[in-house]
Amino acid sequence: MTEPQTTESVSKRLIKNTVYNAIGRFWGLLAGVALTPYIVGHIGIERYGIWATIGALTGYFGLIDFGIGTSFVKYIAEFYAKGEDEKISRLVVTGSVFYFVFTIVLFAAARFFAGETLAFVKIPSHLRGEALTVFLISIVIFGLHNALSAFDAVQTGLQRMDISNKVTVAVSVCGIIGTIFALKNGYGLVGLMVNNAAMLGLAGIINILLAFKLLPGLEFTPRFFDPGMLKRLLSFGYKVQVTRIAEIVTFQSDKIIIAHFLNMSMVSLYQLGNTVAAEARHISLLLVTALVPAVAELDAKNDRERLHELYLRGTKYVALVGMPLLAYVFVNAHLIVFAWMGFGYESSALVIRVFVPCYMINILTGVGTSMALGMGRTDIMAKVCTAQMLLNLILSIVLVIKMGFIGAAVATLISLSLTSILFIHILHGCLRYRMLPFLREVVTVPLGSCFFAGIAIFFCNGFINARLSRPASFILLILEAAVFMAIYLPLVFKTNYLDRYDREMLAGYVGIK
Repeated sequence: MTEPQTTESVSKRLIKNTVYNAIGRFWGLLAGVALTPYIVGHIGIERYGIWATIGALTGYFGLIDFGIGTSFVKYIAEFYAKGEDEKISRLVVTGSVFYFVFTIVLFAAARFFAGETLAFVKIPSHLRGEALTVFLISIVIFGLHNALSAFDAVQTGLQRMDISNKVTVAVSVCGIIGTIFALKNGYGLVGLMVNNAAMLGLAGIINILLAFKLLPGLEFTPRFFDPGMLKRLLSFGYKVQVTRIAEIVTFQSDKIIIAHFLNMSMVSLYQLGNTVAAEARHISLLLVTALVPAVAELDAKNDRERLHELYLRGTKYVALVGMPLLAYVFVNAHLIVFAWMGFGYESSALVIRVFVPCYMINILTGVGTSMALGMGRTDIMAKVCTAQMLLNLILSIVLVIKMGFIGAAVATLISLSLTSILFIHILHGCLRYRMLPFLREVVTVPLGSCFFAGIAIFFCNGFINARLSRPASFILLILEAAVFMAIYLPLVFKTNYLDRYDREMLAGYVGIK
């Protein structure tokens, strides 16, 4: 890999934004770790399964928006780079109006099909009324969130992740207080959903005010509703919609299938394991969250050399961070579940161990996917995601019937692994990168280092036979994380995995500057 001299400003911005995204993500992770046992303890495992299932159902109803929201960040970043402020105003007005109308249509459709939908996932009869109320509120929240998303996208499009994550953390603190209040006073699932609605309103007001502050020339007037802009958003969005459908099928339909063929308790056990593995995957892909606006900016400037360099280095950094995190979660799955939830959730650890291998492969597509989105090459994503969607859906139904709820995780393991490899193959064909040299450069060192560090932790756990308390388990997880990194990092740094440019850049950005 050649040493770049022209990527410094982009790299600095990416690192800074990634650090802020990491802070926001870790705060959300800590809040989720702390609140989930509290929520399950107050509403019970059956209602928690309903909560997870309704979240999946809401995602399905949201698929009829033609993918408009996915285009906001790309075009705001592109218009801002070109100094086309009026186009940003037209985008914000057009997108917001579209989603307000869409929310009305969405709610009407949800209300009409609610009975059949809840019957399909076999909501227990004594919880059907409560589930209906929660479902309809969730639809309204989902729709209004989309309606306000154009204002939120201003911060991301301008690559001001420092602001967006500060807002996220501040609102989440209020949300935590509201959650505790709702559950302590016995408001249950409905109280949790009303609290979410209140937090949406608070975040929406803040993001609207910030959008006008960041873009003094932003105008929100009816004259800026632009059918041409709507057509442009739809033209980009409907292609990305295939990717969204595949994501819903892969990561949400499993809960609906488990609910239909099994029961809500099984949904809860599956969801708890899936949550741990998914959080590890999301943390691994934090760099990717800052890529789309940066790629859109470089693509607008037709800077192909820096785009290619960004792909190679970005994937290397994702592997450097993501593989050890996922390997650590794999080895300590049982200990993590016990420390988090206590006794009675042991089968969730098996879900984690099934998900981790496919996520190790999938994170290697993160940078490529974001670059394809930023450059408008949604055709590559559409082909792969169609195959992934069909394969996952068929396997999930068959394997849940044959294996129980763990079959849904196995279906994801097979489908996501195969289609991730297919995506890398197609993308490299377009970029004219050879697969084997790329894998040797990006994967070999972190994967090999993870293997030796994971073996050490495995033997450490083998020597600990006593049943630990949950606080002691947390302490052990921290100690083992230190041991894991004490083995992993020296093995990585003794190789040439990080070249001089990487080392100098990382050394200069240990803190936020």
